Amino acid sequence: MSNCSSQGITGCQSTSTWATCKPWQITEQTRTTCYADSLIQETLSIAGADVYVYKLLGVYEQTKLTDVTGRGEAIASSFKQGFEAAQAFNTFRTEWRSAEAGDKVISDAFIGYDFGVMRISNGRTKYRPDADIRVMITSIKIKQSVHPQYRISKARIERSDDGKLWYGVSVVSLPVDDGLHTVHFKQSVPSRFWRIRPVAFVGGHCDVWGVQAIEMSEYAATDISNIQDFVWLENRDREYNTNRQLIKGYYELITTATDLTRFGYELPTQEYQIRINFNACVQLLGRPIVIGDIIELPSETQYTAALKPVRKFLEVTDITWDSSSYTPGWMPLNLLVTAAPAMASQETRNIFGDLASIPVDNSGLLSGDDGNNTGYQDTTAIDHAIRSSAKMRVPETGSEGSNIRREFTDSELKTADEKGYTSVHKLQFNRTELYVEDAIPQNGAPFTEGPEYPEHPNDGEYHRLTYEGTASDIPTKLYRWSKAKGRWIYLETDRRSLYNASKAAIDEYTTSPTKQPSRTIE
Repeated sequence: MSNCSSQGITGCQSTSTWATCKPWQITEQTRTTCYADSLIQETLSIAGADVYVYKLLGVYEQTKLTDVTGRGEAIASSFKQGFEAAQAFNTFRTEWRSAEAGDKVISDAFIGYDFGVMRISNGRTKYRPDADIRVMITSIKIKQSVHPQYRISKARIERSDDGKLWYGVSVVSLPVDDGLHTVHFKQSVPSRFWRIRPVAFVGGHCDVWGVQAIEMSEYAATDISNIQDFVWLENRDREYNTNRQLIKGYYELITTATDLTRFGYELPTQEYQIRINFNACVQLLGRPIVIGDIIELPSETQYTAALKPVRKFLEVTDITWDSSSYTPGWMPLNLLVTAAPAMASQETRNIFGDLASIPVDNSGLLSGDDGNNTGYQDTTAIDHAIRSSAKMRVPETGSEGSNIRREFTDSELKTADEKGYTSVHKLQFNRTELYVEDAIPQNGAPFTEGPEYPEHPNDGEYHRLTYEGTASDIPTKLYRWSKAKGRWIYLETDRRSLYNASKAAIDEYTTSPTKQPSRTIE
């Protein structure tokens, strides 16, 4: 730069614009690296192709903030006389206060809830051994003490299966006032016991911790870190930002892929490899490209014989650093994004469902038509049709299995024993005792049903809460109105349609609870 100045040359760029590195860089940058990054961004801006990104926001909200406490019992480290733990789960009449004070509040105090075991209408346990009620709490409403010195500013959320071994779920900050505040935290694991432990206490040496009200919900706010299915690790109900973002990049189509597990076969593929600048991506999206993002390549738009556009949509399947964009100091600058054609499915209905209603402008490039004048498939209807067919072909779990009971005669059993078919005896058992939660009141009690609660319920009335629209896959839940508590009490969830590895009849055939031995022919 000094040589330029000495020769009177104008237009030399100051190093101050490109020597400042961004805070999200994975390592400390040098002036050379920053300068190389600015050159790459400039090159892509001039010669790069348009790449539209539909940002994945995460798994959308699954249900409403409905308190699921009411059937179990409150738990706490201790309590002062007249301020029992149950006081924090009633209708704000009074409050719970810990017996611990000062530093003991942080080290020993806690309050939580035990959801208990499954019981029948007469109060007896439904199974032997007892079957725990497990819920996945993701939101808590908390209203702290009316006394300012009886409050905490930060808490630890923990869960447990046995009430002895506790696992940390999240650490949340709480406003230091007596308002009813809602805190959301990451999804964890369904558990029987949940509790709140103080991390930061505002009181003094003689002050205790007090809570007026606590409500626990299974609600999960939309977040990129949510996992919907913990078995298959899938996020099917995705929410996208339908306002696409423009970024520059260059790409190439991979038409064949070598499968070394099959003797080096060349397999046809339609994957795209897209190279984009990391810094430019973070500035645009607030984060890098992640798996699940939807990408549109306008330069790859095809046309039908009727000159109707068929837009090219891709779903990101892998991300790594681009090996051709390392600086001499071995600093990565570009992302290498692998993407495959995106299909109209449950995962992408947030994108393609909106596109189907977009009108065609004069250029025809805004058409959501698939080239056949049908728009994109109604994936929701297809999904429901598949689920309905599955339910018809395979009985739901629970008492529904009684209609396939089979009684064998003594002669049939004798013949089976002679031929060695000893497992036939397992089909002889009575299936009428099979039970799973169905969200239906016991003993034929009347109930209402719908997506909204009745406006003026009477004490003890039942209501089956159903879900519609995008939340139609949420199971129906049974509630009962409590006049004493002034709210609907959650009772159970209809779990009959849950997909198990083995249905009721098959499960009873393979693992009989009575373990009846086969007959011996005299």
